[in-house]
Amino acid sequence: MKERILKKLGIKPATNSSFKILIATLKTILKYSNENELRSLKTWEIPLLSNLRKLNSDEIKFIESEIPKVNISIEDCQIEVQKLIPQEIRKKFAVYYTTQIGTQFMASITQEYIKQLKKEKVVLADPFLGSGRTLTTTIKKIGVKKIKKVWGIEPLYLPAIVAYASILDATKGKKDIIEIIAGDAFKVIPNLFSPIIEPELPKADIILTNPPFTRWMYLEKSYRDYLLTLITKLGYSKYITRKEVSLQTLSMFLSDYVLNSNGLIVSVLPASTFYTIYGRGFKSFLRDKYELLAMVDCKSRASFSEDSGFKEVIMAAIKRVNKDKPTVFIELNNNNVEEIAKMIIDYNKWQSSKVINLFNIHKLPRFLDINWLSLLGENRLRDIIIDIFRQGLKNKTLGYWNEILGKNSIIRGVEMYGPEFFFIPNEHWTILEDNEIVRIQNTKNRTELTIDKAFLVKTLRKPSLYSHKIEVCVDSYMLSIPPIELTELPKDLQTYISWGIRSETARPAINAYGKYWYSHVYKQMTTKKPFGHVFIPDKVDLTFKNRGVFANYSKEKVAASKNFYIIRDSNSTIAKLMVAWFNSTIFISILILLGRKISETWTRFLENDYLELPVINPNAINYNDLLNVVESIDKILNKELPPLRNQLDTEYRYLLDVSIAKLIGINNPEKTIENIYKILVNNLWCKT
Repeated sequence: MKERILKKLGIKPATNSSFKILIATLKTILKYSNENELRSLKTWEIPLLSNLRKLNSDEIKFIESEIPKVNISIEDCQIEVQKLIPQEIRKKFAVYYTTQIGTQFMASITQEYIKQLKKEKVVLADPFLGSGRTLTTTIKKIGVKKIKKVWGIEPLYLPAIVAYASILDATKGKKDIIEIIAGDAFKVIPNLFSPIIEPELPKADIILTNPPFTRWMYLEKSYRDYLLTLITKLGYSKYITRKEVSLQTLSMFLSDYVLNSNGLIVSVLPASTFYTIYGRGFKSFLRDKYELLAMVDCKSRASFSEDSGFKEVIMAAIKRVNKDKPTVFIELNNNNVEEIAKMIIDYNKWQSSKVINLFNIHKLPRFLDINWLSLLGENRLRDIIIDIFRQGLKNKTLGYWNEILGKNSIIRGVEMYGPEFFFIPNEHWTILEDNEIVRIQNTKNRTELTIDKAFLVKTLRKPSLYSHKIEVCVDSYMLSIPPIELTELPKDLQTYISWGIRSETARPAINAYGKYWYSHVYKQMTTKKPFGHVFIPDKVDLTFKNRGVFANYSKEKVAASKNFYIIRDSNSTIAKLMVAWFNSTIFISILILLGRKISETWTRFLENDYLELPVINPNAINYNDLLNVVESIDKILNKELPPLRNQLDTEYRYLLDVSIAKLIGINNPEKTIENIYKILVNNLWCKT
């Protein structure tokens, strides 16, 4: 009977736990009914409860008989309902509910905001409702007398009805001011807030939300197309800057569509929303339409969502433009929720405080705009790097990458399908001879083949192979075969290709490219021309536990795999200058400060990220200073270097860093480098 009832109501999974939560929820709703019978709820004319009409009289009686047996509080239901949702559904809908410290902060900042309003009552909303914890916490904080209407939208029925019951309970039964809809906000809102007819719901004065973070690739193509079409119709297309759109950004556009002017929005968002390439459009949107009050980090944990592995922040903003007011970037803990909320709303309190992290997002230097998360917390390293950049930009010894070196100066390495086929040597073949020709041997059956170097390109394979020496010994190749018929190729190469088919090591390329699958590397070699002297990895562990160098150097121009970015340089002197810069502790500090974290310690920069960074300007530096840098890097090009953290007390590391600092024209370069070392050793690397 329980399973049948749950299935009729569209509740998954149909388990005893789900049924108990349903019963506890209905029990809470009945508490505010004039009658004790479930059928009385039908007279409420609430769409969310219309599902009950699907149940027959026996099923209704069974539910009524179960109600006295269940004693779960509605607050517990709000927490437990998330845990019941199957993993595939959680992944699809990004079901991660806000933590207690998050809901308390959102409620507190709402309370402070309302104190500043002239409105007697406000409309409170959450288009991505979950089980309603944020709204119920806020209602209890501000009091029901302040609420004109509260509405929310949730795609899953059980969390939606739990949210309704919890809000009903928080408002002491004021059902006339509550509207909870079970549905997809991206489909519900365009229908309810049509610009042609009178909206069926009032626009919100306050939106408190934790929108879905579902990866774009996980959404069905038809739904992705629908979302992009919708956002264009709503007028936000100019803020979409990437083909792979972030769903949380679209959620913010949708929220903006239903938020009144001067309205407050407080939202949990993944940190990636505020990185350059991912968040450029959204940051432009905020600058154009909002006064960004605060960006809030959680000091005790990475996330503001239960069970989430994302690094998250809370954003608070008012829908109005004030280009002169700075934004508060602050860390939250369990002891300062009320204090921080008050200070964010009342800017005058910040004026007299000693908090240092106030930044005007309209006036940020370009290098700080890369990653707004770098503005959070007290950060001595940030202050030093800002000072270095300002001096370098003033001296013109530093300039922005895309302006100094050009957009085409950096390129991603070759993307290749089937590494154990295209790379030579590989797991199955070793190199016996490498002269005019390359002779290889199969490690299993000892077959020997000869491959002409016309079909081979020297290539860096993966960063871990070159992590302790700057100058690389490139002893691996990548097959680069033109798109000609197999029969026109040399016999030994035909044999090798046949082996790749039989062994299935070439299967990824065959599946991806069809007839001339063996030529997809060649096409990249001819179009991208991925060759250079300097190579930087696409991601790095910022603790540098297992890396002695960041960037690699090769005397001859070679290619690299997609695990590297290749710097296209003009001559060996400039190449050495660049590799010295990328291996300097100043540049490593930039990575630590501005990198896009993909875990607690790993960071990643994309091409567009690098183009926003300052680099050495070869055209504006003193020639003697240049020679000093080249001399300092020459001394360690072929040196086996320990992990970077263990180099900070060495003479060669100090000489390299000071030579870079002098070249930039930094005041008191020795002291600056020593201060950076102290911060890295005492504040950052000592923790790992």
